[in-house]
Amino acid sequence: MVGANVVFIATYDTKGLESDYIKKRVIANGALCTTIDVGVGGEPTARPDVPLSKLCEGTEFTVESIHRMPRGQAVAAASNLVEQYVDREFRAGRIDAVIGIGGAGGTQIVTQTMRTLPLGLPKLMLSTLASGNTRWYLEDSDIAIMPSIADVAGLNCVTMMIFDRFAALAAKAAQWYSSDFGAHARRLLDRSVLRVGQTMYGTTTKGVTRAREALEAKGYETLVFHASGAGGRAMENLIHDGVIHGVLDMTLAEIGAYLVGGLHNAGPKRLEAAVECKIPMVLVPGAADTIVLPPMDELPDKFKNGRTLNYHNPTMTTMRTNVEENRRIGEFMVEKLKGAGSLAKVLIPRGGLSSIDRPGEIFYLPEANEMLFDTLKQGLAGTGVEVIEDQRHLYDPGFGESAAELLDGMMKEFYKK
Repeated sequence: MVGANVVFIATYDTKGLESDYIKKRVIANGALCTTIDVGVGGEPTARPDVPLSKLCEGTEFTVESIHRMPRGQAVAAASNLVEQYVDREFRAGRIDAVIGIGGAGGTQIVTQTMRTLPLGLPKLMLSTLASGNTRWYLEDSDIAIMPSIADVAGLNCVTMMIFDRFAALAAKAAQWYSSDFGAHARRLLDRSVLRVGQTMYGTTTKGVTRAREALEAKGYETLVFHASGAGGRAMENLIHDGVIHGVLDMTLAEIGAYLVGGLHNAGPKRLEAAVECKIPMVLVPGAADTIVLPPMDELPDKFKNGRTLNYHNPTMTTMRTNVEENRRIGEFMVEKLKGAGSLAKVLIPRGGLSSIDRPGEIFYLPEANEMLFDTLKQGLAGTGVEVIEDQRHLYDPGFGESAAELLDGMMKEFYKK
């Protein structure tokens, strides 16, 4: 399919030869390719379709002024310029995929632009940094990052193999997006079907699944996010984007991770999006008994003594929250929810918060749960947020269905279905 356009961002001052090769391979795979130069270190070594001078038009910058800047400032300027240019091109309907190559500077520039683009538009980054910590570049986007294996420097048997594969993926992704198959990505803001965001862990799966199936039986589309830190942030972002219309948040371990220092830290803004966007939400403090930590042999000293630890798998340990931590989790929830009024409800499963929080299981600690429940009830009293206590366990038959029923009633009233 000719016509799908791949926008290719690269630092042409250092990677002109490699960029031209990849462009030719994209075209050979049946797509168009528009190259953009964001190199800040000197003159381009090949001819891009959109030079840095084009990005500077109508702005305070010139190529010469960028070249005179300290490298960090120059990278920031180029990042902002290409972000603005690509945004205009996307809004004009001239982009079906965005790709980039780079080392540290190039990866920063390209992924900053990619993160501003909507979910579903293909975004592929070929980077020398792909095997390291890429969180700073990806954040909560759907960027696909691919390791370059060798440095992006020259054409040889390794780099050409990698470049060929990268170009083929880019061309096919753009063709997909421009075709009817890409309709899924373009219907994200369609409200003909209401969407519910959910969160899940392995230890909350049964309850969340029952709720999901009940919601889907009522005609909702459900989006389930692993409460891994990135998952919670992704859900919050999609609420802000208008993709999610209601929330059934049944896995809140990310809050404890933020407060205590666990791996699955979603940051300080967890629970804020639904309140700010004024959409219905039901919260169940599932997995508020759990903090995910590194493997046993890598645990920080502060977690080694006097704590209930559970070997979850070779890459992580789970720790039972104590009474004080559950108080702090409850206070965090109260602070975030108190402005929601009747658009938020809290459903408490008094029988237990996870598959390993019940009599005879390793995380059974009722006094910690009671602290959480009491903090929620006392803190939300008089705010308009209803706190409902259910004697069942999160995994008991009917509990997940009850949570779904509660949200369904709120959404029918809110959206007048």
